[in-house]
Amino acid sequence: MHRISSRDIPKHTILIGTRMVFCEVPSTSEERQKGLKHRDFLFEHQGMLFVCESRYQPLFTMRDVRFDIEGLFIGNDYTIKDIVPMRKMDGSTAYTTPVRVPIKYVIELNKGYCTKYGIKRGDRVYF
Repeated sequence: MHRISSRDIPKHTILIGTRMVFCEVPSTSEERQKGLKHRDFLFEHQGMLFVCESRYQPLFTMRDVRFDIEGLFIGNDYTIKDIVPMRKMDGSTAYTTPVRVPIKYVIELNKGYCTKYGIKRGDRVYF
């Protein structure tokens, strides 16, 4: 297993389109609330995967996050429904997808990752 974080959070390899991304998967409420707070960066092919078990439209804030990211909002059919840019340290804004469909997962990646690697809405995500 690759060490992609100093935190003791489970990690999974996920295929997004044709790209492999190593995602941390917070499993406790405390880990989910902490998310990417107080970090200075993510490595190139690193992300964080959130499982949204009870939210039709999950909300994410960027309080105490030090770098811009983008959120991939993934539906029950494992396809990307929306890609939402999220600005650093903007705790006043709650981010969700404007597409009004049930969301099962959200993957947070570095800003520009999707453009750089050709990831777009409709792409399939494999867990």
